[in-house]
Amino acid sequence: MQNTVTPIANDTFIAMFTHDLKTPINSGIFALEMLLKDKSNNLNDFQKELLNDLLNSSKYMKRLTENALCKFKADSGNLILNKEICSLKTIIKNCIEETKYILKDKNQKINFHCSQKEITANVDVVEFTRIVNNLISNASKYSAKNTEINIKLKKINHKIYFSIQDFGCGIKMQELDKAFDKYVRFANNQKSAGTGLGLYITKLIVDAHGGNIKINSELQKGTTISFSIPE
Repeated sequence: MQNTVTPIANDTFIAMFTHDLKTPINSGIFALEMLLKDKSNNLNDFQKELLNDLLNSSKYMKRLTENALCKFKADSGNLILNKEICSLKTIIKNCIEETKYILKDKNQKINFHCSQKEITANVDVVEFTRIVNNLISNASKYSAKNTEINIKLKKINHKIYFSIQDFGCGIKMQELDKAFDKYVRFANNQKSAGTGLGLYITKLIVDAHGGNIKINSELQKGTTISFSIPE
């Protein structure tokens, strides 16, 4: 009896592979968090710092795999938002805290300005968090050491406006139209890791929220990515 082999599309294979990675990654994150919380370990400051670095690296790997799965779901028409009223200011602050290990390696600093004491909106918390994490990671990746990243959040007439500005390498004018395409990366000479899905997924999620996203950039001066979504 002859065995039959069913070919698997590349994107389907990536989705299956990244899904399988989720369990060991989550297990590693859980174990590291348990070690850090266990006061009986008597860890010194250096050991705690190493474990925190491992934890943050594992969380970064988790975000990469989730990006691939998110892309697959969106392409399959299965990206479903679970919206709730939440504090966008809190989400952004949490994202800054979660990604600080990325910035620490290049001695970068984030300046966050919110126009109001509190800004809330009806969004999918998980996916909005993914947007902000992707944009912070992207800004850091394409910026030099010892630079700053500016994040602004405001609400005008029931509409939310978010922008992130870096002072990195910038993008050529003729390449801006491709910025939100999948598998596009603009820092091949910077030896930076990434899937080329960050901005593509970010646009998918913004679109799913009924919003608009745009990018402005100038070579050697930096890039600003901004989006707006309904409140």
